[in-house]
Amino acid sequence: MEEHVYQSPGKSVISQIFKTLHQYSPSLKTHLASLPDSRRRKQYSTQELAMAGVCMFMLKEGSRNAFNNDRKAPVFRANYQSVFGLDLPHLDSVDDYFRDLATSCLEEVKASLIRDLLRKKVLQPHKYRGCYIVAIDGTGVSTYSHKHCEYCLHKKSGSGVVTWSHNVLEAKLLTPTGLSLSIATEWISNEGRANYQKQDCEQAAFKRLSIKIKKMFPRLPIIIIADGLYPTQGFFDICKRNNWHYVVTLKDGNLRLLQEEIALERRLVPNQKGESLAFHKDHRTKLLCHWLSGLEYKTHMLNWVECNEEVSVKNQGVIKNQRFVHITDMELSNTLCVGVSQTGRLRQKIENEGFNDQKNQGYALEHKFSRVSFPAMKNYYQCLQIAHIINQLVQASQEIGGLIKVRLKCTVKYLWKRLMSYMLEVLVDRTELLILTQNRFQIRLE
Repeated sequence: MEEHVYQSPGKSVISQIFKTLHQYSPSLKTHLASLPDSRRRKQYSTQELAMAGVCMFMLKEGSRNAFNNDRKAPVFRANYQSVFGLDLPHLDSVDDYFRDLATSCLEEVKASLIRDLLRKKVLQPHKYRGCYIVAIDGTGVSTYSHKHCEYCLHKKSGSGVVTWSHNVLEAKLLTPTGLSLSIATEWISNEGRANYQKQDCEQAAFKRLSIKIKKMFPRLPIIIIADGLYPTQGFFDICKRNNWHYVVTLKDGNLRLLQEEIALERRLVPNQKGESLAFHKDHRTKLLCHWLSGLEYKTHMLNWVECNEEVSVKNQGVIKNQRFVHITDMELSNTLCVGVSQTGRLRQKIENEGFNDQKNQGYALEHKFSRVSFPAMKNYYQCLQIAHIINQLVQASQEIGGLIKVRLKCTVKYLWKRLMSYMLEVLVDRTELLILTQNRFQIRLE
């Protein structure tokens, strides 16, 4: 860990946000400045309006009202200008702008941030067999007891109660160290489905999402990892057409004919297996994987891997057994099967470091930032994703990682509390921040 003079946790986070924006997102403000603008009165630039939307999530304000309340404090507004180099508009002005902004614009800004990271080879060490790991999963964004708009999904309970909701399907680039970076989003909604007989669903949304990913990242080598909803002919066709590898969960009972072939092949070739043993501070993890290759499923040749995990603690014996089964197009062998299985299991990070973090760690994903406008809701969602990308890079820096894991043993939630206290009480020296940008840092790779 690099040596540095001790400073307050709040100041450390502010400094690292400033350094991250300059080092890893230098083009962010330029992209925001080039957003389209159909307003007649233009008190604030598109750059200032959109950046305020991003910063609401970056600072984990939790709501537009909370951000507006902090905006009233002169010290906060001065510090905002010092850190971000922009005036801070009222969030009602941001909301008005987001209602008219095409929802694809901020998503392209998000994609440009990911492309910057790829160009700088920040994520290069986290490739698996030459490919980046991209997880696909859906989540709910908001629910209503009434019809919010024409595009809502709805479902009726057994008692007849109708619930309305807005859901998204996400593609997030994952790393074993815990990064979960949104690269593309597709809303699961009835938008554009006039007089529909069947509502939109996750599998239909994936077809649209795959087109978007290929358009935004045409040459990116990818391994798609997904849950038990995805081992279908359509999914395999899409991956093959796009030259993407895949590792997907195979649930017991799915693809019945394939399961029968697997059972037969296992009796014929019982000794194809790989093992791994890892020792940790307080426990031991043993992995035993069995695998098969060359399984026929319609027009595709698939490979199968089953991993049995055994966790044991000294003097307590085995405390947990888990079984994981995946289907893949990637080559398997006794030495490769464990790595492929572990790659498939990274999918949990889109739920934990991804959605769970955004719902429960200050980003307020499920908060209704715009109650009446679906386009504005979409734009706030993209602001959240941009902010989450930046904050993850901040947390992965040596300085903030050191605060969390070594020096103070504090939590991310505590650090952001100290950040907001500092922003509201102590004037930030922008000249000092600019000097800090001369000291470059790297994302922790361990």
